[in-house]
Amino acid sequence: MNRADQKMQEYLAKNPFLQETAAVQQGVAQAIRNAVSPMEFPVQEEIKKRTQEGLPLLQNEALQEKIGGAAAESLPQALTELLAVAVPEPLAEALQTFAKWAGRQTGVKMRELIRLVITQNDEKLNVLLQAEGLQGTVVRAVIWQMVDALVPANLKHYEFWQELGWTRNYCPVCGRQPIMAHLRKEKEGRARFLVCDGCHTEWPFARVGCAYCGNEDLTKMHILEPEGQSAIRLDVCDKCHAYLKTYNEEGEEGIYLQDWATLHFDLLGEEQNLIKKGSVLLESK
Repeated sequence: MNRADQKMQEYLAKNPFLQETAAVQQGVAQAIRNAVSPMEFPVQEEIKKRTQEGLPLLQNEALQEKIGGAAAESLPQALTELLAVAVPEPLAEALQTFAKWAGRQTGVKMRELIRLVITQNDEKLNVLLQAEGLQGTVVRAVIWQMVDALVPANLKHYEFWQELGWTRNYCPVCGRQPIMAHLRKEKEGRARFLVCDGCHTEWPFARVGCAYCGNEDLTKMHILEPEGQSAIRLDVCDKCHAYLKTYNEEGEEGIYLQDWATLHFDLLGEEQNLIKKGSVLLESK
């Protein structure tokens, strides 16, 4: 067992209520990796040209078609792998329905479904889901897990996007809003990096301000710190009423930059009637 796995096991031992969720998440991620391999992306200089005007990579039509085709080709096998994972009955039933649907479809319809997920076109996606009898949260979760597996690891690293100068409030790879943030030590102090829940890319962002609505008025922002916890805090915007879970330490990124592993911290936001954004389980707007 490597050090990261050991730390996760210690964390789960301290938070046993997360163990079932961990088993499902880890089982699903492994099943997807068994069916999907990273695809080849353009070189760094080409990526810089494609994103310099603010267009995320997967919103580029050519790359979108390429990753959509790869995902569509792998979807039946991925769903077969997922059916072997021990999951709660409602999820198992939804996966079975999805797998049967995928087995009946042409590549064209599967690519359309994947395109609507990647472009976060929830209005048209919801129409398609309802017409086909598919469970939205399951479809979104599976397809984003596949996107995560298709995107090479080097494109997800914060230093890659730091070097390219991407500082927007949406993911440079897929265009999703962030799910979390991380404060990292830099020469000048600490810098903030945002984390995507779709492809799990991390990228630099302004140290101060709301990552969702752009509010920079510090009198309209505050911090919530869970009692007895130093690793996580909630950065709250009083203007849009959204919060951003922020990991303010280093060394346990594999735990504290996982949305599922920090779900209990969302309870604090719920108690304050705050809005959670960025999750692949939620609609984009």
